[in-house]
Amino acid sequence: MSNAYSASPPALVAGTRQIEQISQLANEMISEFITDVSSTSGWPGYDDDFAKQMRPQEKQQREGSVQTGSSLSEAIVSIGDGTLTNLKSVLGTQNGVLDAIHDSSTGDTDSGSHNGKH
Repeated sequence: MSNAYSASPPALVAGTRQIEQISQLANEMISEFITDVSSTSGWPGYDDDFAKQMRPQEKQQREGSVQTGSSLSEAIVSIGDGTLTNLKSVLGTQNGVLDAIHDSSTGDTDSGSHNGKH
C-alpha cells in the first residue's frame, strides 16, 4: 500500500474550466426554464370551475419544477466550486513542497545556521 500523493494540476484546471462552462449553461437553462414555465401559469384559466380546481395543483407543480431545476443548477455550481477549491489546495501543496525542496537544496533552511549541513 502506497502513501503517495498524486495530482495533475493541468487536468484539474481543464476539468474546472469545463465544470464552469457547464455551470454557466445550467444557470442559463434554469433562468430560461423559469421564464418559460412562468408564462404557463394562466393555462388552466382564472375564475371558472376548472381553473379553481386546477390552479393550486398547477402552481404546486410549477413551483416544484422550478425548485428542482434551481437545486440541480446549484449542485452543478457547487461541484465547480469544490473542484476549484481542490485545485487551489493541490497547487498550494505542490508549491510548498517545491519551495521546501528548493530551500533544502540551496541550504536556505529556517535556522540558516548550518548552510544545509547537519
